[in-house]
Amino acid sequence: MAYLLELNADEKEKLCLVARALSVPIRVDITGLLFHKPYTILELAKELQIPASSAGVHVRILEEAGIVSTKRQAMNGGNAKLCYLDKYLVHMILRTSAPNMNEVSTINIPIGSYTACEVTEQWCGLISETGFIGVEDDARSFYLPEKKDAQLIWMGKGFLEYKLPNLIPNHKHCKQLSISMELCSEAFGYDENHKSDIYLSINNITCGFYRSNGDYGKRRGIYTPAFWQNGLTQYGKLVTWTINELGIFINMNKVSDTSISSFNIEKNTHILMRLESKEDSEYCGGINLFGEKAGDYNQAIVLTLEH
Repeated sequence: MAYLLELNADEKEKLCLVARALSVPIRVDITGLLFHKPYTILELAKELQIPASSAGVHVRILEEAGIVSTKRQAMNGGNAKLCYLDKYLVHMILRTSAPNMNEVSTINIPIGSYTACEVTEQWCGLISETGFIGVEDDARSFYLPEKKDAQLIWMGKGFLEYKLPNLIPNHKHCKQLSISMELCSEAFGYDENHKSDIYLSINNITCGFYRSNGDYGKRRGIYTPAFWQNGLTQYGKLVTWTINELGIFINMNKVSDTSISSFNIEKNTHILMRLESKEDSEYCGGINLFGEKAGDYNQAIVLTLEH
């Protein structure tokens, strides 16, 4: 149950309804009683020393405002209306949205928080800030609970799938989605000229691919963990997919005319994201995905939504 009721001045009718419901001290007393346990109308009337009819009216007003809920329940050989407190936090923002100005929400997604994966056992693995997670080149390691601590994930081919939180407020329209992450190809050791086409899809719609020109290891990454050996992958390039009304862009280069409205962002509780190295692509050169404590950039996967 969501105990927070959040309103702003754009929701004038609802805001006034809630303000009216809380404008009478005895209704505040009712919410105080219901905070601790459910009461029947008769029990509330007895506690507050008011007629049951008056208690019923106050409860109805609180129910219309979405603060209290009621249900019929068999009690003592009959039916009684049991009252519950639905919302005990009411947050009112007394400002309207600025006209023609987008609101922005951003969240950092740990690279190990994927919810599904498919990995080949040749050249795959995960490390944390302090050591290997599981065993290198063993796909079973990708299912260990310790995966949540991953700071570098690599695979020769396969995919990682994430259920990202939908940060768009209810009844708002998504104007733009951006996903940024540090990526490079995956070769044995490292190979500065090893190409890979790394695909991204959102809500099962392909968003094109980023062509990585190499698996970079000639120098140490800025945030490379101390235990990680030289001669292995060290850092990647920062890659940003942006989807808006004009289409899909990778690092500001347009790759598709598919607009943000095609992804139905507002209609889902989460955003399904898949990162993939496909066997049938021109360059199936694997993936290295970096967290905030590996590579050159102090970030994991950054999701930004504008509404």
